Amino acid sequence: MSLLVPLAAALLVSTAQFPLATQVQLPSGETVELAADFLTYEADKQLLTARGHCELRTGEMLLRSDEVTYDEANQVATATGNVMFVGPGGMAAVADDVRVDIRGFEATLKGGLFMQKKGVTQEAMLAAKSPEELRSMGETPVLLSGSRIRRTGPNAFVVDDLAFTPCECGPDEPSWRMEASSANVVLGERATLSWPVVYVQSVPVFALPWVYLPLSDRRTGFLIPSPSASGLNGLSVQQPFFLTLGRSYDLTITPGYYSGSGFENIPIELDVDGDPATPPVPTSYRQPKLFGVKGPRLLTEFRYVPSERTRGRVTLGLLHDSRPLRNPTTSTFYYHPLVTGEPPRYVDVPRGWRGEASWQHLQDLGSGWFDRVDAAFVSDGFYTRDLNADILIQGVDYLRSTATVYQRQADLYAGLDVSLRQDIRFPYLFFQENRVPAGADNPRGLSVLPRPKTFQRLPGIVFSLPERPLDALGLTGGLRTEFTRLAPFTGGFGDEGFDGIFRPDGRYVPFGGRPEEAYNWPLDLGQSNGIFDPGDREARDRIDFTSRLSTSVALGRAARLTPSLSLRQDVWAGEFTGKTWQRGYAIAGLLLDTQFTRTWEGKSAAVRHAITPSLELRYVPGGWGTVPFVHTPEGDLAQPYDEIDHAVPLTRGGATRGFLQGVLSVEQTLRLKTGSWIREPLRLRIGQGFDLTRYVPAANKAPDVDEQPVWRDTFARLSTSAGILNGGAMVRFDPNTGRFTQLSADFAIDDGKGHALYARYDNILSVSDLAFVRGEPRNALGPDSLRRPLDALVGGLSRETPGLFASERTQALIAGTRLMLGFGLGVRYEALVQPPSQDPTNREITENRMFNPLTQQTLGVSYGPACDCWRVEGVVTLRRDLGLEFSGVNFTVAGLGSFGSGG
Repeated sequence: MSLLVPLAAALLVSTAQFPLATQVQLPSGETVELAADFLTYEADKQLLTARGHCELRTGEMLLRSDEVTYDEANQVATATGNVMFVGPGGMAAVADDVRVDIRGFEATLKGGLFMQKKGVTQEAMLAAKSPEELRSMGETPVLLSGSRIRRTGPNAFVVDDLAFTPCECGPDEPSWRMEASSANVVLGERATLSWPVVYVQSVPVFALPWVYLPLSDRRTGFLIPSPSASGLNGLSVQQPFFLTLGRSYDLTITPGYYSGSGFENIPIELDVDGDPATPPVPTSYRQPKLFGVKGPRLLTEFRYVPSERTRGRVTLGLLHDSRPLRNPTTSTFYYHPLVTGEPPRYVDVPRGWRGEASWQHLQDLGSGWFDRVDAAFVSDGFYTRDLNADILIQGVDYLRSTATVYQRQADLYAGLDVSLRQDIRFPYLFFQENRVPAGADNPRGLSVLPRPKTFQRLPGIVFSLPERPLDALGLTGGLRTEFTRLAPFTGGFGDEGFDGIFRPDGRYVPFGGRPEEAYNWPLDLGQSNGIFDPGDREARDRIDFTSRLSTSVALGRAARLTPSLSLRQDVWAGEFTGKTWQRGYAIAGLLLDTQFTRTWEGKSAAVRHAITPSLELRYVPGGWGTVPFVHTPEGDLAQPYDEIDHAVPLTRGGATRGFLQGVLSVEQTLRLKTGSWIREPLRLRIGQGFDLTRYVPAANKAPDVDEQPVWRDTFARLSTSAGILNGGAMVRFDPNTGRFTQLSADFAIDDGKGHALYARYDNILSVSDLAFVRGEPRNALGPDSLRRPLDALVGGLSRETPGLFASERTQALIAGTRLMLGFGLGVRYEALVQPPSQDPTNREITENRMFNPLTQQTLGVSYGPACDCWRVEGVVTLRRDLGLEFSGVNFTVAGLGSFGSGG
């Protein structure tokens, strides 16, 4: 839009400055030349007439027409017949007739069309011989027409009957346009349109009484409003306002309102008199939907780019939610105490103010120093779930924020970082007390409900010397030292209770406790009691020291041997108890590999095929010391926190279990080189893991180590790329149980022309949630990549504890496609497939899930012209638990942006 008015203004100025002779010096100092086949001047009428191939040139501007007349007495200039105008910056115009009143600074046009050209030089435009030739040149991202243009100031104009199209449509038949009865324009600043109407293929789509449009990329003004509709939050509308704050800063303020998704009926069987002999009466009660919001919202986004080395964005959102407050211990509403014969009544206390904030920042400080922030915070655990109906977004359990300042050089890394997490599994408030509202049923008698204390990395300090040659013997060495403080924000310990796990209802789950007996489980009196109990996790400081030496020895031309020796030493200090622990161990490694290659040379390309067999062994003879542990009636119990604490297999008390492990693999690669461009169409690695611990002397072996089999996971990993196709696959198989522990695959086909097909499938054998509740560790089952310790080559056995629920397969398939079907019609579809939950005893589908593996489906049907300068799309979404909903309409206009519901 910013190029439309300068084009009209240039035409007005040029046609208003016709000379009275073939060459005239204007007051501005500019020389204007007029040439034609026939030129006359009638002195009595003060009329200049030029006919036949008329050309008027003013510097970089050119006006051509069949005839030009200038009435000196009335100061009116007229150009008729095949009028063409070429100006600087790609400006061009064609018209049948142009009449300019110089005294009133007013131009009247007939058949006028103004164009902004790109992809063509001005010299080529000046050489155009006809309007048709000028129209067809290059690309036309902007089209403008108007019946009258009147100048009201140095850079201000009024345009009547304005019609414009800011897109690359053909100049003859634009597929869409915006028309307005009049427009007030200030060059380079803004345009205000009165009663604008958007037409698509001559069909009016929508109209507004008034529109303000900025005429540059960084102009203060209102942006396109964004209405939407969803089953989660009902109808909503947002109106962004863009505010410039200088060349390097801007602010977008977006007020909005959510109408809410209404109420639902909950079926129940009502006990009318409390007599067990009286059968319950089926009925229902009405309450608001559990998820979603209702009320006004204000979102502010601040962006800054003060220099080429610094950029960032800060957002702050505030929402006043009038939906009822939720009970974080049950994730449902608060209810009044039950009354016999009456349905439940929720406590109608509004949630009140809620909000979000984020900060993304990246800066090059110079001399190899950088800083980076990627932070996001929400006011409560269900804020994201309430604003996003997407199943994948709702499944996120933790919100992670990081900030770091570091120096990175070729032979050195040093950094200070902070990592924060918000536990968003439960609807707890994070920045205010979780008070139980008056009148609510409160069996625990607590006025304030304690929330979980998530452990943060506050801070982490890393110093690393990457491996480098040390001497002429071929030795290489590296060193890494890390200080980590893992602690909650307050209190010095997590206060999880005797079982070491925070549970919203405060219950203690005995090992083997059945889920159907959950209401009879005892309360964990140690949870959130403010006393450091044996199961509580305390804040810890840790120093981790890791060093490595290695060398490489060629075994003739057949193979290569790479031995290595590493050492890891850790020291912990408990901030609350003052206790200290230390754990250390040595790691011996040996890698034997060889490679067979063959190359085919062509005139313009070369193909290289390589086969690389390898055998890697890793040996830890045992260690000294233990990781931090706690005393329990059953003995000492290790209490590791993160992947460094879990770096090697541990005994129950936290000592290092020695091991000898190996991986035998064969890798094949296919590489294609064309000129200086190298790509890898195929890479395949097949391997077998094994554990020989039972055959070697190692300290602190597991009690049943002699009974463990040697073979561990068999795996295969494939990645491929061929033109528009990219794909990969991963398979892990446990030969001891005969089960696949992981099946993963993904592919994408995209031709870059609007056609695409993509999918990803994951099938992982994992611990069932019910078994985890009854005490099974999360890493007892699953693919090797999930349960392998940091310094080990293979993981433990895929086992199931007798007496607990069997393992289950976690499966998910995400597949989608985008198609352009011709005639401007487009279709996109995406589906998330997850099998429904099953009852662990009879393996039947549970009653609260429909027998439908399609968790979420999204279908969008769109239409737009071949130039794709505008596109309208209707979106529907089908979710397994919410049913079918119309997600709304998205309307995208090139040069103006888009509005709608997304989806």
